[in-house]
Amino acid sequence: MVKAEDIWIKCEDVMLYGEIYIPDVVPAPAVLVCHGMDSQGFHFLKIYSQLAKTACQNGLVSLVFDFRGVGKSTGKFDYGYAEQHDVKCALNYLASREEVQGNKIFIVGHSLGGVVSLYAIQNEKRVNGLVLWSTPPNQMYNVKKFIKRTRGKLGLCLFQFFSWIDDKVFDVSRLFKLEVYGISLRPRYVREKLMKLNGCEAVSKLENMPLLIIAGDKDVIVDVDEARQLFLSAHEPKDFLIITGADHIYNGKEDELIAQTIKWIKKWE
Repeated sequence: MVKAEDIWIKCEDVMLYGEIYIPDVVPAPAVLVCHGMDSQGFHFLKIYSQLAKTACQNGLVSLVFDFRGVGKSTGKFDYGYAEQHDVKCALNYLASREEVQGNKIFIVGHSLGGVVSLYAIQNEKRVNGLVLWSTPPNQMYNVKKFIKRTRGKLGLCLFQFFSWIDDKVFDVSRLFKLEVYGISLRPRYVREKLMKLNGCEAVSKLENMPLLIIAGDKDVIVDVDEARQLFLSAHEPKDFLIITGADHIYNGKEDELIAQTIKWIKKWE
């Protein structure tokens, strides 16, 4: 039996929408699910709620939420910076629930949600383990790779030019449209914020944090070699898993991904 609640979390001046799933036996360890970049938040992919429900069925309290500015949450998308506070606010909320063993919380982050989580849990004692799905090792490289793949070399050159003009002269959003996963992005802030995030640097600063990195061998956004860079930058204890046939959103491989994630969490629980 899974008990589910819609909840709102106050985080600075925004309200974060979430869903919490509570098992029959409490207090219990918990899982916090941090979705990838998309204007629909965690509602874009069923895999987030599916993970939360499966975790609950395995005796874990689970929380999935929308980052600020996407999904049902208020505020504005902040290119991976204020989102770090969102993770901390969601973590504080989970730890405050009487159903949760406050020092036994695991985080699962997908793509940008994984990078944000790496920054958010520095020096965090309540987190017992971190699972990263398809998480980029370096956002500067990742953004350039994405623009080049979707707009070609000329598109990348135009982005670099307009991001400088955007910074020094005027807002170029009307001249250079950059929409990624339904989110309209301003070139200036992509360069000043998003591209400054470095997963390898952040993971290298985590000490004594059990880590599982998962990658799909059909992922063109964060390929296996990139995921391995992140793994090599991390300290022990750590595990690396490749899911055969999986793309960036694990289409058709959701059950395998979730099963492996829950299995690893239960090992460290």
